[in-house]
Amino acid sequence: MKIKRERTSSENDECVAFNLALRQTRRGATSLSPAVTPAVVVGLCAHGLGIVRELAHAKVPVIALESNMALPGVKTRLAQIRRVTDINSPTLIDDLDALAKTLGPDVHPVLFLTNDRMVQVLGEAAQQHISRRFRLSWAHAATRLLPLLSKSEIEARCAETGLNYPKSHLAHTLDEVPIALAGLRFPVIAKPVQPLSAFKTLIAQQPEDLPAAHKKIASSLPVLLQEFIPGGDDQIQFGALYLDHGKIIARFEGRKLHSRPMGHTTIGISEPNDEVHALTARFFSGLDLSGPVSLELKRAEDGSFWVIEPTVGRTDFWAGLCSANGVPLAVIEYLTVLGQPAPISTQFVHRTWINGERFPGALLWLLIHHPTRLREGARGVYLDYDDLAPFVCATRQSIVSIPGRAMRKACRQFGFSSRKDT
Repeated sequence: MKIKRERTSSENDECVAFNLALRQTRRGATSLSPAVTPAVVVGLCAHGLGIVRELAHAKVPVIALESNMALPGVKTRLAQIRRVTDINSPTLIDDLDALAKTLGPDVHPVLFLTNDRMVQVLGEAAQQHISRRFRLSWAHAATRLLPLLSKSEIEARCAETGLNYPKSHLAHTLDEVPIALAGLRFPVIAKPVQPLSAFKTLIAQQPEDLPAAHKKIASSLPVLLQEFIPGGDDQIQFGALYLDHGKIIARFEGRKLHSRPMGHTTIGISEPNDEVHALTARFFSGLDLSGPVSLELKRAEDGSFWVIEPTVGRTDFWAGLCSANGVPLAVIEYLTVLGQPAPISTQFVHRTWINGERFPGALLWLLIHHPTRLREGARGVYLDYDDLAPFVCATRQSIVSIPGRAMRKACRQFGFSSRKDT
């Protein structure tokens, strides 16, 4: 699969300077030459670290903002790291303003976000404020993009585009939960409407399963209660697009092999699928969106696809799967925002992506269930031989946390609950 983008008729000085930097800058350089537009990556979780590495290996100077200095990603040598107050609150706007003042009036960095809360915060100020000093790929379409962050809006979008969506009801209070469940068939899943809530997805096989989760639900209201589409993790597929005013610049399709907990991809594979691509393109058609978007779907037993949720304004956590298999979404976004032709993206199916931070047993699981995937190659979220410090830090933290994880597992097994679990 190849997608080409024609060169624009005129290249500005910034783009010419970028091409010169590609030839002259050593790999991993992070000096902020005024001739080259820097990228600003907000967040250095494993997802943000992957974006930093992809851009830095393409010779893009990177500044990374983070508030949690304990994250392994903060150890990267491939970005200039600036500590900020809170990457997930409106204070992020003040921190970006402060950063812009240090860069000079003629530098307009390309901005990369890593979670939905950031998208929501900056989206509300995108056109009137953020775009004055930063290049945000989807700023022109913020008013059309932001509603797609809310899970309560997905059903209406599916109805508009003719896509299947599981029967759902919204509960704003705990008292509304039984009422919402009355019209649904079990098993049922619960999803918070707001991003970065206390949980991502809970499943209840029967009504009696929900009271145990009342504390989590109460702290994450409103929640969407939805009929569960039967099938395991390996029936969940996803399509990713990079859009430029609605035009598809790049595409990628993949499939989950494992999630932990439900909703968080821990093992993903590259799997081109024209039907998944067509459904993804249909969901986002007519909105004139730009930037990275994706759609998660589940294949039912009869072969039909049902929408789980979209991602807008940022890449998914599994973006490393795309770059490991020929579709570097961050580089495509950077070049497209600058008016440069994006590189020809050819998806291949060689490497499996694993999130060993969330699923430490991922390699063993693959060895048991899909050994051929290991022979073909796997890409983790931390290991990079050009940038080893985050991997060393993550490994050290994982070893130190083993006793605590073992204790929590034992408590759950014997019917006790630790403070963290409540």
